[in-house]
Amino acid sequence: MKGKLLLTAASLLLCCGSMLAQRPSSFSEPRLLLKAEAGLMAPVWSPDGSQIAVTGDNFTGIFVANADGTNLRQVSDANGAGYKMAWTGENVIVSTPWTMVNQRRMTRVEQVNVTTGAITQTGAAERNFKRSSVTRGGGNLLQIMVDDPMNATRRIASLNAFEGKMVLNPVLSPDGRKIAFQIVGKGLMVCNTDGSDLKALGRGSHPSWMPDSHHIMAARIADNGDVFTQSDIYCIDTTTGAASCITTSTDAIPVTLAVSPDGKHIAFDNDTDGAIYVIDLNY
Repeated sequence: MKGKLLLTAASLLLCCGSMLAQRPSSFSEPRLLLKAEAGLMAPVWSPDGSQIAVTGDNFTGIFVANADGTNLRQVSDANGAGYKMAWTGENVIVSTPWTMVNQRRMTRVEQVNVTTGAITQTGAAERNFKRSSVTRGGGNLLQIMVDDPMNATRRIASLNAFEGKMVLNPVLSPDGRKIAFQIVGKGLMVCNTDGSDLKALGRGSHPSWMPDSHHIMAARIADNGDVFTQSDIYCIDTTTGAASCITTSTDAIPVTLAVSPDGKHIAFDNDTDGAIYVIDLNY
């Protein structure tokens, strides 16, 4: 009887694991979530998915709204505040804005309380700012990618074949075991946090992990050398590289995107109108 119970429990775990790793079975048409007079971009969900933060053109300022698009308000107007901003709690965003001092860009660290509006500077402004100081997890490999994107392919042994190419948009998987990133001119890549098991995933930019740490969502963008001309969001299996398009019937041009913590929604900025849209995912 005990052996049967153990077998049943193992079967349930395998079943659950399979369910967690599956890609969406269907998805909605994009629906408008946020629109403002100025363009909005780079959405980031709060840890519980109840709020969403975005930034303005050129990463100026931070705006926050409820997940349903209500109560949009500006919580920072600083230059560069929205670049790589990150939630550290349900109501706090870490921001790294900059100012020009003697013709030098000086970057500082701020905590923005989206409930009270209070902004606290937590780090002195620096010229040679290390962004990994506000990046959590991922070990030395992610730190190199974040702080030294121009030289990461030279410094990381498993990427030496791409030496001279820049690393962009590295992002740690939810389970902390993998990093998805771009190499300029070479497309999307994924590897373990120690650099092993490197895989090429084809064209794509701005990867965002699904909760299963197995699939990513990414944009495949085309341009004419001046402006973006077309883009679609793909769900990509990081083990096999298999990809399926989830924006086949829309004229939107997704650029940056973010999967919600529960994996049920994707928010993206639309280059066509500078608004934020959401796609609902079903399993």
